[in-house]
Amino acid sequence: MIKMTDYQAVAMFNPFEHFCFFAGVAAGKTYTGSHFILKCLEEYPGHTALIGANTYDQLSQATLREFFYWLDFYQYDYLIDQRPPPSWGLRREFKTYKNVITIRPKSDPDQIFTILTRVMSEPNPLRGIEFTFYWLDESRDTPVNTHDVVISRMRENKTVRKGLVTTTTNGEDWAFERFVKNTRRGQKLYGSMHVKTYAAVEAGIISFDYYNGMKMTYSPLMAQQELDAMHVNIGGGRAYYSGNANNRKRIAPWGDAYPAQDRPLIIGCDFNFSPAPCVWMVGQIGPDVMVSEDPKDGYWSDHIHWFKEIVMSQASTPDMTLALANQYPNYFYRIFGDSSGQRGTTSNAGEHDYGQMGRVLNEMGASFTCDVNQSNPHVKDRVENMCRMLNNSVGQTRMTYNPDTCPLFDSDIKMVGWKVMQNQNGRGRLDNGGKKELTHATDGAGYAVWKLFPYISRVSIGLSVKSTNDEIRDQY
Repeated sequence: MIKMTDYQAVAMFNPFEHFCFFAGVAAGKTYTGSHFILKCLEEYPGHTALIGANTYDQLSQATLREFFYWLDFYQYDYLIDQRPPPSWGLRREFKTYKNVITIRPKSDPDQIFTILTRVMSEPNPLRGIEFTFYWLDESRDTPVNTHDVVISRMRENKTVRKGLVTTTTNGEDWAFERFVKNTRRGQKLYGSMHVKTYAAVEAGIISFDYYNGMKMTYSPLMAQQELDAMHVNIGGGRAYYSGNANNRKRIAPWGDAYPAQDRPLIIGCDFNFSPAPCVWMVGQIGPDVMVSEDPKDGYWSDHIHWFKEIVMSQASTPDMTLALANQYPNYFYRIFGDSSGQRGTTSNAGEHDYGQMGRVLNEMGASFTCDVNQSNPHVKDRVENMCRMLNNSVGQTRMTYNPDTCPLFDSDIKMVGWKVMQNQNGRGRLDNGGKKELTHATDGAGYAVWKLFPYISRVSIGLSVKSTNDEIRDQY
């Protein structure tokens, strides 16, 4: 009935009370977790389990989506957020069935199996509940004290307790400390295993082309974490660590020394007044022609080159806009930037920055668009997106710049690092080393690159694997 790879079977039938299955993206972690819970409900009907994930999106779009798929596949009777009918003969009931799944096990339909679903970002929602089994999918944003509370709530059965964590590695976090570093030979409390994404290629779960496509979306360090299941420090050292001499090009790699008039000009804006300067990056996406005769090299339209940075201190946004239009007249401007520019004004002119830019450009008869999110992406995600464009894990360079006309951008690539303390929610802080002029050029470029070449999240990759591999999955 259940078919799985050797490594999935090891994770599912492990002898430890608490086990962590560290694996690369698309290695089948959620498949394994789903079947772990199905195994528990068949072996221990009438018990309660907890299914949790680090965020609501992860829980609803990936973890439970996969679990419900297998409930339907194996034709279980189950209810979501509903009180079971009297015919089910439920002996213990909840005051509310919100975030509760009830299932009738095939081994004993009279013993209803109950699953509580929770988001693991903080422990309070776990207070007061009791269960025997748990499956936590992705522990990236799950604090260690949440897992402490999970363990403390395993009170339903005094002789049986079993928990499984399925997650991509996230540096030397609490999961590494608890499941890897502090375990001892012979103990049965904590255990772990590490599986690379490539093992899923060898098992026929995903194709090599799909795997190689994923590698292209990551910077080298992120590929080690997300695909090779290694505990690496993404938030340490140089922030833009993948930048090197390949990125420093005085002319665009497609041959332009100056932006072409027939393609839009890309403007990446970071707004400051004093003491930090206002920095706007001026670049262009390549023409829609092939890089080489080899189709695998792709098109220049997947690349961006930064020709210049416009830098002014104690300058108003209209002054910056005039400088842009005077230096690069008669272009179509595609404007990207800091979301704070649409909520306030850097120069205290009373009108928000993008409104000031639009007014000046309209008065000059210029054509433009302004594409800004309501909130900025997490700094660590934005920086990773820049790193993978600078040089990805297969050695491709998709972003270049002129170091002579972009000196602050060049300094950022070489010198900007991370603050020692990092938040677990991805909102890390960059360290300019006390130099107020740093970080702003790469910030402005980063906002543009985020919109033009979007970063692919773990959840999105997981959903993509499911949608493109249904035929393979149906064989399981």
